[in-house]
Amino acid sequence: MIRKQLKFSICMPAYNGEKVIGETIRNILNQGFRNYDFIIVDDNSTDNTTEVIKGFKDPRIKFFKNKKNLGYPKNLEECRKKAKGEIIFLMGQDDILAKGALQKVHDAFVKYPQIGAVTRPYYWFDEDVSKPVRAKEQLNPDKDEIVRITDSFDRIMAVFKTLDQLSGLALRRKYIDTPFHRDIFPCHVYPFASIFKKHPVYFMKDYTIAVRIGSSQTRSIPDIYRISPVQSWVNMFNRVFREKRFEELRKYMIKNFVANNYVGLVQIKNYSTMKYLLRETYLLVKYRKENLFHPSFWFFSLGTIIMPRKILIPLVDNFKNKVLSQALKDIKFEYSLEDG
Repeated sequence: MIRKQLKFSICMPAYNGEKVIGETIRNILNQGFRNYDFIIVDDNSTDNTTEVIKGFKDPRIKFFKNKKNLGYPKNLEECRKKAKGEIIFLMGQDDILAKGALQKVHDAFVKYPQIGAVTRPYYWFDEDVSKPVRAKEQLNPDKDEIVRITDSFDRIMAVFKTLDQLSGLALRRKYIDTPFHRDIFPCHVYPFASIFKKHPVYFMKDYTIAVRIGSSQTRSIPDIYRISPVQSWVNMFNRVFREKRFEELRKYMIKNFVANNYVGLVQIKNYSTMKYLLRETYLLVKYRKENLFHPSFWFFSLGTIIMPRKILIPLVDNFKNKVLSQALKDIKFEYSLEDG
């Protein structure tokens, strides 16, 4: 039986991405799956982002530019409002899709009409796309999995561990009942989590996304941490899973997922202020008292507080590029950045 092909809307919020967005657009246009419109909303960039985008003449690209800067969450919501496809596929302006990624996502939605969203493992890269320096774990390296909100907490947490980057996440548009949130860090998680409450999600085994480190706003805008990442994620779980029946799940995720992210302290120390670092350290203890007795918590908290940034940044970068990259060298990821 021949199934109907689903229409995608690829949603890409853009801002001051002139150095990277052209590469990402070419990468998407090279996908074998072609049944999509490609919505790009420029948030009133001050560089040549608009000119780079307009240089592509593909009729699937639907380009819009905000008259004033709305900020990332509102700009992402503008993308969603303009989407007409059955599937919304989220993509950052600086990330790279693996070959066949869109087709794999499409086939999952077609094969399993009950699923409401698709997630995936991904990895970060620095300068070389083919050199992972940090990666999210697969749920099952041997096969794709369907995960339900009634599954074990560990399986549910494995899904949430993949949601801190928007690229490669896909949502069935008719199931979206919650907009993107104003809090930047879990902004795109709100609609995904709300779908997950009611519908199974599909966890692909393949690495389909490479996330670029260097151009991330979490490195270039210190005030992005003004609103606490830890508290933002806590608020997301409390709001989306506020019903009594989710009480145990909510407590488990806040304690064992949100308040267990010691590595986040390194990012804040390196690219923000001591005030925000101390606040996040306090919140990790507030929501997980056991951290006071965990050696890793003290290693990261005291280490980031004491060590100067000029030492910590090259130390972290060297560890990722020399040590972690070797441990991740077997990740399979084929991609194309050439003109189609």
